[in-house]
Amino acid sequence: MDVLTSAFASIASMEAHYLVKAKKSGLPYYEEFLQAAKFMHQALTRDEFENWVQEKMLIKTKAFDEKTFIQYAVETSAVRYFGEKFPTNFQVEACINQTNNKNVDCRFEDEGYSFNIEVKCSDFKSKEKIDARTGIKFGTIGRIPERQETIDKLVHLFQSTPLHTEELKEHHEMKNMDNNLKDFLILANEKFHPSSPDNELNILVVGCGDAYDIQNWFYYLWAERGLFTKESFTDKSYYENVDMVILSNLYFKHNRFYEKQLSESWTMSNSFNLVFPNPLRKSDKRKAFFHFLNIFDHYSFQLEKYEVPGDSPAYVKNTQRISYFIKEYLEKEKAIYLFELPPKL
Repeated sequence: MDVLTSAFASIASMEAHYLVKAKKSGLPYYEEFLQAAKFMHQALTRDEFENWVQEKMLIKTKAFDEKTFIQYAVETSAVRYFGEKFPTNFQVEACINQTNNKNVDCRFEDEGYSFNIEVKCSDFKSKEKIDARTGIKFGTIGRIPERQETIDKLVHLFQSTPLHTEELKEHHEMKNMDNNLKDFLILANEKFHPSSPDNELNILVVGCGDAYDIQNWFYYLWAERGLFTKESFTDKSYYENVDMVILSNLYFKHNRFYEKQLSESWTMSNSFNLVFPNPLRKSDKRKAFFHFLNIFDHYSFQLEKYEVPGDSPAYVKNTQRISYFIKEYLEKEKAIYLFELPPKL
């Protein structure tokens, strides 16, 4: 850990750096980072750990890149979680596809099953740029037919019938990030072996934002022409080696952490995780799936059983299903807070 101590001293004046900000403010984010660093120090060689400190945690005398740091923080949180919970034959940066020598982020074994984990996270720059604008925002669920015509009609509606109590507001199309997910699947597909056995599962973890953002990523998989539907907007063979996708709120738990009441940002153990087997995958691997679902911390089963309250049609309720499950069931009913902690009384 001497490498970390000396490197951190060199950035003490960089107030924009997340770790400097966390240490100076006394937030738990910094102490949690140190626990993650302790694990990475044990899991990596000295050279690998030094590279992690400087190139991934950006603890070096160069301008701090917020989005790059968050992406690697998400990766570290997932790697630490799997390494601590499943230490058997755990490997960081494991090469499992010798045809291209590209490494997955980590690999572990449990009771005769092997699990290969690749972690991806968008920088969300385009989405957050739209979110920050004032005015009316609209979007579509899935890749609906005649999408542009529908959007043009919406724009015309907003322009021709403004609310009588307000001046006409600007309108903005919300950012659809299904192409980001497509790219993540393709990149992960290249790292996984095309002929992995039935006891080996290839898993893509995607770092997501708040409850509404996770709902959107769910739709990128399952809405009209979604990537896990038979009518996927791209060729399913591009990601048939990916057996499973996990959506996790890890991006939310790192992005601008200092504006939130958070805990356990540097692991997946107290995160909101949803698991989705790829129905278009090359191999069935049913037993490996069930084993993973039994050992991994996730809320997929509870979400599947949850009924959104109210008299609205099911297709309307489903557009808010994940956010209702989080806010109404987990937080209000069960007092389980996986995003922000409740205000202190």
